[in-house]
Amino acid sequence: MPPTILLLGTCDTKLPELLYTKSQIETTNTAVLLMDISRTPTTHPSISIPQTSLLPTSPQTPNLSTLSRAEYITTLTPYAVEKVSTLYKAGQIHGILGLGGSCGTTLATSVMRDALPVGFPKLMVSTMASGDVGAYIGETDISMMYSVVDIAGRNRLLEGVLSNAAGGISGMARSYFSRGSRGEDKGVRIGISMFGVTTPGVTAARERLESVLEGCEVYVFHATGSGGRALERLAREGQIDAVLDLTTTEVADEVVGGVLSAGDERLRAATERNIPRVVSVGACDMVNFGEPESVPVRFREEKRVFHEHNATVTLMRTTKRECADIGVFIAGNLLRGAKEGEAKRTKMILPVRGISMLDLPGQPFQDSEANETLFSTLERELEGSGISVRRDPRDINDPDFAVMVADELVNLIRGG
Repeated sequence: MPPTILLLGTCDTKLPELLYTKSQIETTNTAVLLMDISRTPTTHPSISIPQTSLLPTSPQTPNLSTLSRAEYITTLTPYAVEKVSTLYKAGQIHGILGLGGSCGTTLATSVMRDALPVGFPKLMVSTMASGDVGAYIGETDISMMYSVVDIAGRNRLLEGVLSNAAGGISGMARSYFSRGSRGEDKGVRIGISMFGVTTPGVTAARERLESVLEGCEVYVFHATGSGGRALERLAREGQIDAVLDLTTTEVADEVVGGVLSAGDERLRAATERNIPRVVSVGACDMVNFGEPESVPVRFREEKRVFHEHNATVTLMRTTKRECADIGVFIAGNLLRGAKEGEAKRTKMILPVRGISMLDLPGQPFQDSEANETLFSTLERELEGSGISVRRDPRDINDPDFAVMVADELVNLIRGG
């Protein structure tokens, strides 16, 4: 059997373009299921999954055509997600392609994000793809293709874009289809969080893990908000088996109001799954902003300690009060969602000499009092929780510290 593409679009407004794309995919000997995510139901023999089949047959089911665009998207999305998730779990689809303007893109990418795991081929042809697409992609691996012209009538230019999209998703689906048939590597998969100011320590820890755990795979996540969200997502999906969370700096941005927050669920997924995890407080000495003028006025008026990392990144040192709040947040999420009575598989290790490159003696963010507040808060909040908290005299980028935390994680993985 050939691989199958799920083609998403609003058939009430874009049926000719969807049918053309379907025909182009089929020229590659790839099957297509066309799913209608319209506001108004459309009937056509080529529509495999009509809009009406997505909704429950109940007197309470709203008529989508009477709703506003925003209400229609909010109402239809969970039903579309449920349907696509069912198709994926049954192994009936091997790639997904969406076509749309702003509304169609919002709905289709929501389905891609919520119904399908990272690694499943996802492509979105959109009029919105030349701008900031962060809201559509989130922490997933959706590929965006700009339609150049509006998806509103066939012409040579648009047909060229759609033909390329058809070829692209067909190739991705064939690769995914073939990869799945070969089976998966059974080596342990480890997620590590890293920032520029913790890179030496993370690199040494990664090399130690790869040398000690034969066949392991190490995934390094840049702690820029989306990186932390991706780490959480993969842990929740079961695509990560253990975590070395050395760099929890995104918590500082969430608590203080920086631009690189990973949200209020950071550190939750590994807790809920209770997978082996070693956590530290790398780069919790800093909050991230853009160019200097982007720093909120209230912080500039407080005459805080700033460091210009580069022309587009300004760092601000966290205070004792903020470090206390960061400690409470970290401890809370290390415990929130844990199953009652289950032995914890998490260790917290605190590098006393410095928590980043900028927090060493003589460096601009060195502040032993703020660090002490962070450390003591974590010790107090986690006391009696079953999570051990240990201080280490070295700094987070010390090679020996990196080897030690890697070995602690290996011990947890092996059941120690």
